Amino acid sequence: MGTIIFKNKLPDSNEFQKVLSQTLMSTNPVDDLLELSKKLNEYEQKYKLSSVQFIQRYQAGLLDDNLQHCLEWVATYDLFVKIKQLLESALMRSAIELEVMEVA
Repeated sequence: MGTIIFKNKLPDSNEFQKVLSQTLMSTNPVDDLLELSKKLNEYEQKYKLSSVQFIQRYQAGLLDDNLQHCLEWVATYDLFVKIKQLLESALMRSAIELEVMEVA
């Protein structure tokens, strides 16, 4: 996943847009998914809890006190799910397009 770091001062909005656009263009969603998966695995190992179980408990308000602060885990999981869904949709569209082209 791309990272943008500004030291000392923030750029003006035009410069920020330019840097953001360049960063987004240079990212690879498959690499992003792998990086997020690695991060989720680190949380799961640390807390001995799967991400799915964690999210279910988080949404139900049933987390232990030591897990209540794990908003980064929630954000990582949400981003993982969104990127996974986007990739699955793109692959499905590609498969359908190939099938349609073969039929035609």
